[in-house]
Amino acid sequence: PHSADLHAVLGVLHNLSREYGAAVSSFERALELRPEDYSLWNKLGATQANAMSCAAAVPCYVRALELRPNYVRALTNLGISYGNLSEQRAAAQCYLKALSLNQDAAHVWTYLTMVFSAMGRTDYVQMAAATDLAALCAEFEV
Repeated sequence: PHSADLHAVLGVLHNLSREYGAAVSSFERALELRPEDYSLWNKLGATQANAMSCAAAVPCYVRALELRPNYVRALTNLGISYGNLSEQRAAAQCYLKALSLNQDAAHVWTYLTMVFSAMGRTDYVQMAAATDLAALCAEFEV
């Protein structure tokens, strides 16, 4: 079928049933039909991350952010993938960008704190606990 929406729904259903290969195929087909859809790029990235392929997820999130630069969900997902790839500084930068768009996102503060803990930086953990976004953004050049 030539419906991006149908393929997107199939992708979500396959993802929910943990049939990640089928989900990836469905999202890829949806993107062939609607290549400028930032949400589909994010869903493809999330599916690849769920399939434990964070390296494959990163370019999908990057594309979603090229299409919609202030997409907080893609920024957060990109940060999670970077963290899983042990790229803590890049993860922190993604989380800080997301927090600069929505400082009240408690879950993103939690992810950020986990990254700082993985870095062994108790000073950053304390700054995050104080929700000192300005100082952290300055430190990470965000």
